[in-house]
Amino acid sequence: MIRMALAGAAIFFASTCGGGRDDSATASSADRTAPTAGVASAASTPRAPGAAAAPAARAPLSAKDSAFYMDMARASLAYLTNHYQSATGLVNATPDWANTTMWDVGGQLLGFLSARQLGLISQADFDTRMQKTLGTLEHLKLFRNAAYAKLYSTRTGAISSEGRAGWSATDLGRFLLALKIVAVNQPQYAAQIERIAKRMDFSQIVQNGYLHGQLIGSNGKPWTFQEGRVGYEQYVATGFSEWGANVDSALSLRANGQRIQVLGATVMSDKRYQDRLLSEPFILDGLEVGLTGDMKTLAQGVLAAQEARYKTTGKMTAVSEDAVGQPPDYFYYFCVLCDAKPFVVETAEGHSVDTPHWISTKAAFGWQALMPDEYTKSLADYLAPARDPKLGWASGVYEGTHASTKTYDVNSSSVLLEIAAYQLGGGRPLMSSAGAAH
Repeated sequence: MIRMALAGAAIFFASTCGGGRDDSATASSADRTAPTAGVASAASTPRAPGAAAAPAARAPLSAKDSAFYMDMARASLAYLTNHYQSATGLVNATPDWANTTMWDVGGQLLGFLSARQLGLISQADFDTRMQKTLGTLEHLKLFRNAAYAKLYSTRTGAISSEGRAGWSATDLGRFLLALKIVAVNQPQYAAQIERIAKRMDFSQIVQNGYLHGQLIGSNGKPWTFQEGRVGYEQYVATGFSEWGANVDSALSLRANGQRIQVLGATVMSDKRYQDRLLSEPFILDGLEVGLTGDMKTLAQGVLAAQEARYKTTGKMTAVSEDAVGQPPDYFYYFCVLCDAKPFVVETAEGHSVDTPHWISTKAAFGWQALMPDEYTKSLADYLAPARDPKLGWASGVYEGTHASTKTYDVNSSSVLLEIAAYQLGGGRPLMSSAGAAH
């Protein structure tokens, strides 16, 4: 297996630059490719804090599919268990890299919660892990006493020196949403979780309704910048909204989005440039709080564009952000739209590269969970080589060779646990699945 220290460094940088994850509902194929005039005009129905969208009616899983998703959950839980640091309650971002981002801390929280709801760990085991993790989070050093830092050592809980100093509002948004979901599902932790969330100074992160990150510049002084682009911005703003922040501007797709066609599918580009439009934020939004309104319409377009690429080129397409074991960057964004260009691959620093091209495991199974049809089913079936009997699910398979990326990480494992809980829980978003534990 590839040693993933460099991949870990790339995961750190993935939340520092660019315009998406960083700054510098069943639908037929015909439904998804039809004109979507509402994508820039239909407002989303407000959702009460701590609540999720009502799940759509769906047929129960077959016994075969139920067994498949339980196996997926067990295999994914193995990563979280094997790379859990008992001293801190934090999970390594990649196997050989003992660091984590707040995005990945959010992922592990929801991964363990999903495992509990599926009955894969007992309440006592869940409590042991959660108490250690939350205890660490109550005492982690904040960056400039304002926000959780970009990177922490999973062994010690100290701010890691393996990257630029600062905070990522995008990572913090996923983290905050995960905290709220755990508090709703496990209310005995609600008071402690509220203390953790309120350690941060939201006034420095949220300005004029938008999210802001901060880094230390080359002159040694901090600089603050607006963070987030269409797709990621709305998903992570939900996390801040759950804790009372006024992020109405960031939540609105209409504020900075403009309709654009990609292979005949209507999606949205960002008027501020630096697009980073891909599957990840829509899948997480659907699994965790439920896709509604503008986000659901845009998600349908994002998936339709990927199916259109398959129909045009014959190449299976499920694009997202992933750790991929290919030097020199080891972490890449495969985009429906990046910097106004369709279906390109970018590094975390925003540089366009020719390779790798891969089909993302969590994107394929995520779309199959949220918008199942013949195409998403074919995607899920195509991912079979990504399953290793000992190591679990890799981040994907390579386009062309159909070989596994052989890259394993906390993000993929956590999202696959969420997908399994969603599928086996009757399509209930995690925010609404309290009491589902076995």
